[in-house]
Amino acid sequence: IWRYLYEIMVKFLKNTHYHTGYNSRMDTIQASILSLKLRFLDNWNNRRREIADHYVEMLRDSRVILPFEAQNCKHVFHLFVVRIPDRHKLQNFLLDENIQTSIHYPTPIHFQQAYLNLDYNSGMFPISEEASREVLSLPMFPELNASEITRVGNAILNFERKKV
Repeated sequence: IWRYLYEIMVKFLKNTHYHTGYNSRMDTIQASILSLKLRFLDNWNNRRREIADHYVEMLRDSRVILPFEAQNCKHVFHLFVVRIPDRHKLQNFLLDENIQTSIHYPTPIHFQQAYLNLDYNSGMFPISEEASREVLSLPMFPELNASEITRVGNAILNFERKKV
């Protein structure tokens, strides 16, 4: 049991998953807090859409691959994930500009320890593998103001101009 708990606690922090599973329970405290926050959800989602529109407007002509939004859908942009082949260079450049980014799911799920027994090989899911090398989450939270969004967009455009 100790080893199992250790793997869950420590390895989870490193984006490595040794076991499959889920947790779908919500306790009473979480439910009560979330029920209070629910009244703000539409405003927060609308603000995230505004931020996404600002990013798209700024980066439309860049070589950054922007998130796709189908015409009949209304994305809430919990994350604003872009793709760029030299992701680590861009991430380091932005960090030097004091702009924090994240890499969500750096390892494709078929390469996670929990799924190694399925004998997936490199190249079996090429889109997933490529995306895991290119995705970068830009700052995205409702409290971002216009100048902060512009600063992120300008930093990305400067990165492209400098070809770091």
